[in-house]
Amino acid sequence: MPNFLKILLGSCLGTLLALVALVLIGSAVIGGMAASSQEKPSVSQNSILTIDLNGLPELTGNVEQGDLLASFKGEEQLGLHDVIRALEEAAEDDDIKGIYLGNEPTGVPFTTLRSLREAILAFKASGKFIVAYSPYYTQSAYYLGSVADEVYMGPLGVVDFRGLGADIPFFKKALDQAGIKFEIFYAGDYKSATEPLRRTEISPENREQTKEFLNDLFGVMVDDIAAARNVSPAALRAAAGNMTGYKEQEAVTAGLIDGIRHRTEIDELLHDKVGLDYDDNLTLIDLSTYYSARLERMRGGDNEVAVLIAEGSIVDGDGGLGSIGDRKYVNELEKLAEDDDVKAVVLRVNSGGGSASSSENIWYAVEKVRAAGKPVVVSMGDYAASGGYYISAAADSVFAEPTTITGSIGVFLTFPVVRELMEDKIGISFDTVNTTAASNAFSPFREMGDPERQVLNQRTQSIYNTFLGRVADGRDLPIERVREIAGGRVYSGTRALELGLVDRLGGLDEAIASAAGLAGLSDDYEVAQYPYLKPAWEQILEELIGEGDDDNRVAARVLRDQLGEESYRHFELLRDLTRARKPQAVLPLVVTF
Repeated sequence: MPNFLKILLGSCLGTLLALVALVLIGSAVIGGMAASSQEKPSVSQNSILTIDLNGLPELTGNVEQGDLLASFKGEEQLGLHDVIRALEEAAEDDDIKGIYLGNEPTGVPFTTLRSLREAILAFKASGKFIVAYSPYYTQSAYYLGSVADEVYMGPLGVVDFRGLGADIPFFKKALDQAGIKFEIFYAGDYKSATEPLRRTEISPENREQTKEFLNDLFGVMVDDIAAARNVSPAALRAAAGNMTGYKEQEAVTAGLIDGIRHRTEIDELLHDKVGLDYDDNLTLIDLSTYYSARLERMRGGDNEVAVLIAEGSIVDGDGGLGSIGDRKYVNELEKLAEDDDVKAVVLRVNSGGGSASSSENIWYAVEKVRAAGKPVVVSMGDYAASGGYYISAAADSVFAEPTTITGSIGVFLTFPVVRELMEDKIGISFDTVNTTAASNAFSPFREMGDPERQVLNQRTQSIYNTFLGRVADGRDLPIERVREIAGGRVYSGTRALELGLVDRLGGLDEAIASAAGLAGLSDDYEVAQYPYLKPAWEQILEELIGEGDDDNRVAARVLRDQLGEESYRHFELLRDLTRARKPQAVLPLVVTF
């Protein structure tokens, strides 16, 4: 009888889940078809452009959304480069009168935010107005808002301008208490990704490198704000150290903002800017809607510079949205190598690294593109570190932003041992039967022996030497020089240029122009973005029916939504670190901005 009940209940539950899936699938198909059949939205006269960012991927739609309903409706999160295109279009659009920065950007790393800020600065050159307002300026919101003609704060608000910092959690004490130990192997004194598992505080080497690149980034930030606000860099540094932004009227006196206003007063100001009576409704249009109304995806042409966007962790297989699966990206590179319309490739890298093996596979695919006679130029975004640098090393030329975090040329491997947890904490013991001395090697349920440690250490050092060789060959540097600047050390883009790890400072547009020049193309060429992403509703449909590599993508979407972008990045770092049973080349920290 109990078995019968289990079978009956299981069948009922399975039927219920199937019905729910069918309803969701039907909604997805109908919603996706409806979205694709809708006419483009319109842009009214005297419109004001608004920018609302909760994360900002490089490629439109290349992010796991927590809002599944939005995915079903076919809504996609606009990517950085399409945002920039939209702002360029809006600058020349007579229907757009200005920009209102009234929403806080969240989960947007510094270099991406700076690229957006520079695009808004270019919009400003058109003579159209930019107004920024916030009841509470986070540091990222203030950095972006500082580009405006007029910057206002709400009453009783603050400008949280305090400088840059890095939050590094350490888990060793908690692991010790739980009876969990990690055997750790790493190459490079500065390769600090495993420090949270083996230390209780930051190492001197890690403190040194982190301080250096944070100072570089903060210097750029201060200079940008100083130029926009007509305040000296020294005065801004003093304001940050004194937390002047928390002192209301002193923030005005110091030049951080132009005044303190109620929201009603800002509404009246915007009416004046577009020449409307106060009882008329303002027409605000968000950037995504504007993009849908005015622009389409870049699809390339006969003389094409292909921009392959590689963002997220480097993983085995196809990977999901926002990750770099080696199988997927090798396939993309092979297709670009064989496509006669593609004359050059720009690899846009925004990655802190990941699987060493997958990085090698992608590196090799880049080499094959070059062997096909097509130049490859790398454009680095927020991060191109560790595995992200590995896949960049074969390029003909490498561009980085001054604030790019790069380098971290090193390798690590972690192996969990839970013997104490199982035996002393839970009361589960293990015994073994072996056919050879190595049959039960690498078991997490017993202490690791010296032969195992020796094998894993040799493996880590071997992969590190391969990494050094790839960099030496790609950058045309002596191997000993690479050893000096490698060691897992992290650099800013500015410092990387001084060391010869990159060729020039510049953004994606400069990299595209360079690739076109290397390919011998005139100004008459087309640009296309890859990889092509299926519509959001179609991706959800595949997840629901069990297609694709990752069975947990729906759960990841929900978790990202619940934790928020910043906290989810910390979760990802810890998750990937504790899963690292294969050699990894990973950036060691999350920068808090």
